[in-house]
Amino acid sequence: MKSFWGYKGHVIMCERTHQTTMQQSHSTIYRMFSKFMVMFSYKRADLVLANSYAMQTDLIENFKIKTPVRVIYNPIDLHFIKTHVDEVPDFVFDKNSFHFVNVGGFRKEKNHLLLIQAFFILKNLPVKLLIVGGGVMEAELKQKVQDMGLMDKITFCGFDKNPFKYVSRSDCFVLSSDVEGFPNVLIEGLACGIPVISTDCSSGPRELLAPATDLHHRAINNYEIGEYGILTPVNDVSALAAAMKKMYEDAELRNRFRLKAAKRAEQFDVDEIKQYFHVAFRGL
Repeated sequence: MKSFWGYKGHVIMCERTHQTTMQQSHSTIYRMFSKFMVMFSYKRADLVLANSYAMQTDLIENFKIKTPVRVIYNPIDLHFIKTHVDEVPDFVFDKNSFHFVNVGGFRKEKNHLLLIQAFFILKNLPVKLLIVGGGVMEAELKQKVQDMGLMDKITFCGFDKNPFKYVSRSDCFVLSSDVEGFPNVLIEGLACGIPVISTDCSSGPRELLAPATDLHHRAINNYEIGEYGILTPVNDVSALAAAMKKMYEDAELRNRFRLKAAKRAEQFDVDEIKQYFHVAFRGL
């Protein structure tokens, strides 16, 4: 807009993913071109908004962005969530089972295969897994569940505009992603008042679940109990299964997380976050 069309107004770039991690899954040519485009365009912006501090660091250190980069976390609509949790889902929850739940698009970076493989390790426990969402990998995931003999333990609930009716009735939310920007589903899980487990991927989960820790640190080899949830190494089946088993077995830990969940979610309500946009825009 500025370089070729002579646009004279302000341009604000909004980065929603951790570029370095996302680009690693592509070819060398793609990574080189993508990095060039980020560096070429972002330096011409008047302001860059990132939704995590890990993302801010990535842009400044790895892409040499000199444009001011402000961090503004993703907002959620708490009022909407609170007014939709009471809707009755089609799925009938078994009172004698512990229910894990995941919400997200069926894309490679969400790594639902990791979640299914970790759940397989727990298959002999009285646990079930609900997966809410849809996407290009749906057939592959369902075939995997069938191949592993988990049809009676894992339920695909399909895409639903109101996933909160499933989440609020579950016992633990699990995010198994390889990469994120700032995962709203974790905040929404907290807003529904349930404990959460997440891979310690770049970026977002650590800032959300263990904000007092070194944000450059990553969980390795084993799970890590944070202030607001459990973090596990990326793409580590054993560690994720161990974290899920810990959450299933430790009622005291679950209750501790539940007591903190709603308060943590309130910090990301749209009425709280919008003030930071006002400050950022007024500074242009």
